[in-house]
Amino acid sequence: MKLFAFVKSAFKSIIKNFLPLIFTFSIFPIILGLVTGYFNEDMFVPSADMPVMAISIIDRDNSEESKNLIAFLESDEMKKLVETRDEEEGEYIITIPSGYGDSFLGNENIPIKIDVTDKGSTRQGSVLAEIIDKFNEEMYLGLCIQENIERKFNLEEKETLYQKIYGKFSNIYGNDLIENVIVTTKKSLTSYEHFSITFLSYMLFMVISSLTNGEYVVRENDLYSRIMAAPITETQYFNYNLVSSYLFVLLFNLLYVFAYRILGLSFTGSFTLLVMILIVQSLLGTMLSALLSLFLNKRIAIGVLNILIIVQLISGVTYRSLSKIGNGMLANMIDRYSPDALIVNTYKNYLIYGDFNSIKTGLLSMFLVSIIIYAISLFGFKRKRGVAW
Repeated sequence: MKLFAFVKSAFKSIIKNFLPLIFTFSIFPIILGLVTGYFNEDMFVPSADMPVMAISIIDRDNSEESKNLIAFLESDEMKKLVETRDEEEGEYIITIPSGYGDSFLGNENIPIKIDVTDKGSTRQGSVLAEIIDKFNEEMYLGLCIQENIERKFNLEEKETLYQKIYGKFSNIYGNDLIENVIVTTKKSLTSYEHFSITFLSYMLFMVISSLTNGEYVVRENDLYSRIMAAPITETQYFNYNLVSSYLFVLLFNLLYVFAYRILGLSFTGSFTLLVMILIVQSLLGTMLSALLSLFLNKRIAIGVLNILIIVQLISGVTYRSLSKIGNGMLANMIDRYSPDALIVNTYKNYLIYGDFNSIKTGLLSMFLVSIIIYAISLFGFKRKRGVAW
């Protein structure tokens, strides 16, 4: 009943201030995400069922092998990933050097050169190189097999083996290889997906800031003493307060995420996985709020939160531009060390791969961090017994 009273009180407060709360924590960040996503749409790679790489091919070898490579890159299956254009229009310039064909039988290494223009992406260029490397490996293997067949079998046996082996190669080029690449590069999130995650983190930090400020208000107005005069222990108050705060965080996370899902712009994968992430992410946000309000005074806590919000926004909004600097080194640093890295990477994996295996590490990490923060906060709270939490 005591817990119910806390939750009821929290929801009464939400209903009383519903309009400013929903504007601050839902409408405003959603509008920011939609506007930013719209104006940056061209900077992000479209979905995998569209050509994601505009390539130009320069063949300086004109051998049978180079023609086979070109035919592969221009095949119907590869059109899911690339689109061949004139040299001046290509984002990726593929140059097949002289001697490419002879290098297979001579066991030489004559690499194909891939130039990434200013309109291209270094990461996508690396993926294109992986595709060509895979083709070259299969081509070399095929030629070795052909050479062995020519030496060891009669005409009838040769024909049977050729049909069997090259039928399998055809399947590799047409299906397995392409599908594997699509899984790897399914998308560099659309602009709306990227900024929906960016401003979700912004919204979460704003909610944490609101909860933290609320705890300071309780102390400053001496409400804590009146609460503790009721038949409730300090530990019960701590836990009940966390539950009501958790429901507050979860509510606005749900409103934000499902607004994007209904619009069909983001968070459109598995409903069950999405709810799992929201449940754990909200737990992490609640625990962070408790930690800040317990161990930092008001000025420092607000300062820390403001710094986190600024760093998170700058890193999220400029991420695409930073990914083109230093071979993506700055973008990789953001992926690892930004204030919201754990949350962002979990949602990215959800959007790109859409299975439990891709998000389980992120979920487990957020849950364990939440438990650790709870233990630290509870320990610190007990040490401050008699002092307003």
